[in-house]
Amino acid sequence: MKSVILFAIFTAQSIVCFGQSDFSFGFKGGLGYSGWGKTPSDDSPEAAYTPTNAKALGIFASYKLPYRLRGTAEATFLQSGSHYRNESAVSSSFVGAPSNAAEVTYKVSRVYAPIRISYDILNTKVTPYVSWGFGPSFVQQASRSHRDDLSPNEQSENLNLEAPYNSKLRLAFPMISSVGIRVFERLTLEASVILGKKFYYRFQADDAVCYEGCAPPELSYNNRVIMFAAAYNILP
Repeated sequence: MKSVILFAIFTAQSIVCFGQSDFSFGFKGGLGYSGWGKTPSDDSPEAAYTPTNAKALGIFASYKLPYRLRGTAEATFLQSGSHYRNESAVSSSFVGAPSNAAEVTYKVSRVYAPIRISYDILNTKVTPYVSWGFGPSFVQQASRSHRDDLSPNEQSENLNLEAPYNSKLRLAFPMISSVGIRVFERLTLEASVILGKKFYYRFQADDAVCYEGCAPPELSYNNRVIMFAAAYNILP
């Protein structure tokens, strides 16, 4: 009986001490926009890339460092994309000319795991901070939906990530910059910008079988994201 009581006291003290340590852990989620970018020079002047919706859900762990610094590791499931629209006339493949999609939406699902360093601007209960970091982004799935004036019904197609041309898209290292506020070490509100290189996709089974006149790779700016997120610390 005495050993049970001592174990209970030791466990309670450990929990209290751990809760008061410099380590914290919690969950985060956010909504935002992704996919803004520059239209290639060889496209129609009436073509443009516009942002589309993005969302994120994940976990984080952080540790307080000296000089108001804090190191944070995250694992976030991130869905982003980009939207391309070409207002120029669309020709038909039935008369010998290729038919270009007038409107294309790309969607990419991935796991983003950045390591970040943040600096607390003020040492107060409501703490404004800035942070910067980068980390690997593992693409799990990618797809596109497209429509044009000749085929107004939306058609969807999954990207073959096993194809040689697309296999290199599985891994990237975007950077993330953030500003936010931390309230009583519990609730965090944050605005972030994620920037990475633009992606080129080829929607065909194998790029090795690509003769003269085959469709060029398609561009997506899904690796650019503006995210507004909230996080809750379980162990402040």
